[in-house]
Amino acid sequence: MGDPYEETICDRKLILPSDGGPKAEQSIVLTIIAGSESDFGKHFVLERKRTAVGREKANDIALNDGKVSKAHCEISVIRSGRGIEQISILDLDSTNGTYVNGETIIQATLRAGDKIQAGDTILQLSYSDEIEREYHAKLFDFAARDALTGLYNKRFIYNELENYCRIARRSGRTFSIILIDIDDFKQINDHHGHLAGDEYLKQFAALVRNSLREQDIAGRVGGEEFLVILPETAIEGALQLAVRVRKNVEEFVLPYKSSGIHTTISAGVCQYEKGIRDVKEFLDVADQALYEAKKAEKNKVMRVSLADRGDG
Repeated sequence: MGDPYEETICDRKLILPSDGGPKAEQSIVLTIIAGSESDFGKHFVLERKRTAVGREKANDIALNDGKVSKAHCEISVIRSGRGIEQISILDLDSTNGTYVNGETIIQATLRAGDKIQAGDTILQLSYSDEIEREYHAKLFDFAARDALTGLYNKRFIYNELENYCRIARRSGRTFSIILIDIDDFKQINDHHGHLAGDEYLKQFAALVRNSLREQDIAGRVGGEEFLVILPETAIEGALQLAVRVRKNVEEFVLPYKSSGIHTTISAGVCQYEKGIRDVKEFLDVADQALYEAKKAEKNKVMRVSLADRGDG
């Protein structure tokens, strides 16, 4: 059998521009180059006249950094028919100040390459075209997503959980989590092989994504174990969502060779409470709910509160 790369593939569809000057389609991009692990590598295209930066989720750029003020700074862009005329930044009387290239500022003009610091987070300003934006997006996905399922990986989603716990402790905002385990997943690998198991995990992840809302965050935290964060959701809403996922999985059959692969899930649901000391204890509460679901013959959704766990 010959080498498939012995001959050059001819493809002349892509014609590169002859000059190296800036193009009109270039965008202004802010990339997080230091700060929270869950934010690191994120990039933001500045498309509006004004972009708000701060800790609150309502900001255009919301930073997971306790040293960043709720409304920290604002970036303004002036454009004309000739392109970008000016980019400026204004500190919004933040607690810890805004810095550009290491210097504290109240208002300043920004240029490509400038580094903006808010709290422990540093963002770098640059111009980029579509190819560069795709490159940065892929870099972030490589760092934050599970390669097999496309869901967030364990490190990323645990960092997100830590951020949501910190916000809930400070502001009292409600959120819940679902801990999911695929029932008898080992049997899929044993009976059909690991390739079949991998394919089921891919399809399962897609099914979970389609069952959730836009604001929900799902990640793979173990071989067949998954965590879902449900912002602004109390326990009853989390239960309804978990039951929806359970039913969708129960009805799903993966066609494979001459047979179909079918299994179920067990899920534990809990809501963040003020008495929860840290992320580990929160996950322990969810894990107890998951254990109760497994003990109840699987294919179940169970809820546990901190008080229930104390009684155990």
